[in-house]
Amino acid sequence: MGKNSLLIFFLGFSVVVFAEPLSLNDAIARAKQNNPQIIINKAHLGKAESEKTTARSRFFPQLTLSGKMTRIDEPISIDLTPMRSAILGSNYASTYTSVYSMTQGSYGAETANTLATSAATQGQTALASKLPEDDFNIQVQDKLFFNATATLIWPIFTGGRIFSAYKAASENVDAQKSAYSMSENSILMEVCARYFGVRLYEEMVSLRTEAYNTLQEHVDQAKKLEAGGQISRAERLRAEVALAEAQNEKDNAERDLSLARLALANSLGSSDTALSATTPIEPVEIKESLEFYRQRAEENYPGIKQLEVEKKRSERAVTAARGEYFPTVALFGQKELYTKDLTILQPEWAVGVSVEWNLFHGGETAGKVAEAKSTKREVEGLQNQAIQNISLLVEKRYREYEHAKGQLETLRKTEELAQESLEDQKKAFEAGMGTSLDVVDAQLSLERLRVATLKADYDATLALAGLLEACGEVEQIGKYLEK
Repeated sequence: MGKNSLLIFFLGFSVVVFAEPLSLNDAIARAKQNNPQIIINKAHLGKAESEKTTARSRFFPQLTLSGKMTRIDEPISIDLTPMRSAILGSNYASTYTSVYSMTQGSYGAETANTLATSAATQGQTALASKLPEDDFNIQVQDKLFFNATATLIWPIFTGGRIFSAYKAASENVDAQKSAYSMSENSILMEVCARYFGVRLYEEMVSLRTEAYNTLQEHVDQAKKLEAGGQISRAERLRAEVALAEAQNEKDNAERDLSLARLALANSLGSSDTALSATTPIEPVEIKESLEFYRQRAEENYPGIKQLEVEKKRSERAVTAARGEYFPTVALFGQKELYTKDLTILQPEWAVGVSVEWNLFHGGETAGKVAEAKSTKREVEGLQNQAIQNISLLVEKRYREYEHAKGQLETLRKTEELAQESLEDQKKAFEAGMGTSLDVVDAQLSLERLRVATLKADYDATLALAGLLEACGEVEQIGKYLEK
């Protein structure tokens, strides 16, 4: 035996000795917990939950605090000098009129005018001294000033847009749950395929090893018979060629088993490939009809559920788009928290109602409504197509399972005949009545039938898993196999 063969033997031996027994249910549980794609999909689901919380927050008022420091080029002042001039002018006119009317009759018009002018001028001068010009130049804002404001805004009517957005976010959570279930269903199907692949190649290694050992015994027997002159050298060489081919098939099976274990570990989110599949690939008889599985698929397949949710979301999108035809009404309130730098024109607080109504924006709203309706029709079409496709897939998987089961019955009957034939050829060879070639051919024929039976077992079990996947219930395959 060469160095490579020895290495493969000891590696295979170590894996067999130290491999961890793993049932299909345990493999599925590990995948649900550790598979990288499932972990990513859980994060997507958490993101959708957060978006729902964000949408819910729009039902409540928004309270914001703001502050700023401002410096301007020069202070802001109000010049009231014209008002002062008007006051002084009015005082002058009223004094002049009063004095003139009182003195005109006694002193004549000229003297009365002189007296009235003098009195009005004196009165204006006296009043002007009491009204300094600086008092009529008022500074209302310094060059540097501060503001701190609390603002509350509460939309109370938006044409249904806020409610539609919240319902759409809620339905998005349901859509993400369906997407998560569909992805998980697909990943668990992959886990089943790889798990049964490991089990298949474990059986193949066992089968190839048994065939190798049987041929090794035959070669030893052939050598003894050649030494006794009972068979020719060619017959012994033919037995040795068959033994070498059996060794090659055994090595190939061990290599395939290592790759299958690596693939399974990858699906389980693990680097440990020392795994041994303990759930047998022995198909069970399913009693339910094809129509039963079709109904289950329409009710449970995650892809159909996801499209149903998407249909509801598209209906919400139509409502939200129509909401833009209506005005937005909001309550608002504002309170100045730092009042020292307020001007005489700024209130300390204010409350009110605001209305905003976009009356024309180039037909944008009509376009959004039409787009949302088109999306709804598209989703409805996809939903109908998905139902037809999944029904076809269920029938295909069901027929594949029935075909594999029928093939198994034929192979097992043929295998019994091949086993009897091998025993007869061995007895004839030992009695000198048969040839080594007859024994080798019988052994290889039996081995081929056993390999075909193993693969048919694998195909039938995988078809059952595929049928359950189409029904959205691949996780339940363990219960079927336990029956």
